Formats: sequence, structure tokens, C-alpha cells
Amino acid sequence: MSKNGQKEDNWFVPLILAIVLAILVILLFIGKELKKKPEILPPETKEEPALIKEEKKTEEKQPAKKKSKSFSGKKPRIALIIDDVGWNKEIVKEIEKINQPFTLAFLPKAQHSKEIFDSVKDNKNFDLLLHLPLEPSPPAQSFDKGLLKTSMDSQELIEQFNDDIDYYYPYIKGINNHMGSLFTTDEEKMKILLKEIKERNLFFIDSMTSRKSCGYLIAKDMGVKSGKRDVFIDNLSDHKYIEDQIWELVESAREKGSAIGIGHARKNTVAVLKNIMPSLTEQVEIVPVSELIE
Repeated sequence: MSKNGQKEDNWFVPLILAIVLAILVILLFIGKELKKKPEILPPETKEEPALIKEEKKTEEKQPAKKKSKSFSGKKPRIALIIDDVGWNKEIVKEIEKINQPFTLAFLPKAQHSKEIFDSVKDNKNFDLLLHLPLEPSPPAQSFDKGLLKTSMDSQELIEQFNDDIDYYYPYIKGINNHMGSLFTTDEEKMKILLKEIKERNLFFIDSMTSRKSCGYLIAKDMGVKSGKRDVFIDNLSDHKYIEDQIWELVESAREKGSAIGIGHARKNTVAVLKNIMPSLTEQVEIVPVSELIE
């Protein structure tokens, strides 16, 4: 071999080695980067198990609700009180057509109260209540006749109560309050009223127009049969809202075995009750409120 050939070989071999070394370095670098990728993935995939857990929680809740449908081996019970009866005669006729044991609460001095009361007082399908007007907290105002006020003394309260109840007793079974967010928080006035209710052997349903109402608790302490509202079904006169509130009432009954809902003698409320009744009675038993008092 010539000296020139040896020089070429001496130059070529290191070049090859350098190339191979460079390739190895590149491969090692790529290998390291590939190993790093799995470390990037977990943060992206951690949320998926969390979502799956939430879905499982939801799925677990649903059977629990279905299971509670059968409280003590029976359907949960709900009572539906229809307040403000006395202004609209036609509404009551529509309520009668639904043919369920609703509870009708009559305003004592409304325009058609006495006429409507006379038409239903012998209907054994209904519980009848006096929807007694009690003073609300300012700035709310009540223009209802027969209003009981916190400014009245004991004698005035008793006289007004007797005047309100006179026409309806003894056909009514109990009293629930109309408004009363102020009156029901006054322990002294509530004791005067509940004493009169007890003497007539009536029960008291606290409409819970104020979270601070002491009516239900005082009634219990005084030995007056009583109950309290769980859900107002029609604070908004919107079909979907009313239906959603009725199902909320059902859920409350599933949890406790029974629940009391209050609605009003209004067109939309009655329309929703008519529409929902077949599916509602599949899941709960509708009862007069007198069956749920304690």
C-alpha cells in the first residue's frame, strides 16, 4: 500500500468513528426525550379518572333516591296545600276535577271565600283550612281584611281571630298562616294565637314565610298538633319552575317519608298539577295534610 493510501485510511477511519459517535449521541438524546414523554402525560390524564369518579358518584346517588322511594315499605307521602282560596271560583272547580285529596286554605275575607267554602265543605276529598292573614315584615304589606297584627293586644287578637274563623268553624280542621313573616317571629303573639287554636282542637301548619318563624316549635311545646311547609311550589308562576318544585317536594318526601308543599289557587299551578298528576301518583301518595301533622 502506498503512503498516500495510508494517509487516506488514517483520515477516513476517524471520520467514520466521529459519525458513529455523533449518531450514538443523537440516539441517546432521542432516547432520553422519549423517556420524558410519559412524565408529561399524567397531568393530561389525571382529570379523566376524576370525571369518572364524579359520574360514579352521580350513579350511586340515583339508586339511593330510588331506594328511598319506598319509605317503611310504602310510597312516600306528600300533602299539597292550595293557599289563597276565595278569589277565583273557577279555579276551585278545576282543582276538584283533578280528584286528589288536596288541602284547601281559605282566606277568611276574600270576595268569594264563603260561597266557595259552602260548595266544598261536604267534600270528604279535601281538608279545609283557614288561611289566616298575619302581619308581614316591612317593607311587605298585607291589605287582606282580618289581618292579625303584632301591635294588637291579647283581647284584640282574640276578637279578630274569632271574627275570621266564625263562618268556617267547625268545618275547618286547622289553620295555616297567610304572609306573617313578622307575626310568626313574635313568641308572645304566637302563644296567644296558638292557645285559641288549641282550644278549638285545630292544628297549625306553619307556612314558614320566615326562617325565623317560631310558630311550629311553640305549637309543639304547647301540645298543638302541627306541621310545617317543606317546599313552596309556585313562587314563580312558570310551568317549568312549578314542575321542578313539585319534584323537589317529592325528593324531600323520599328522604323523610313525607313532606308538605304549598301552592296557590292560580291558573298555571293548577295546569301543572293536572299535567303532572299521572306520573306524580306513580311515585308518591297524595294525602290530606291532617295525615302528616304531629
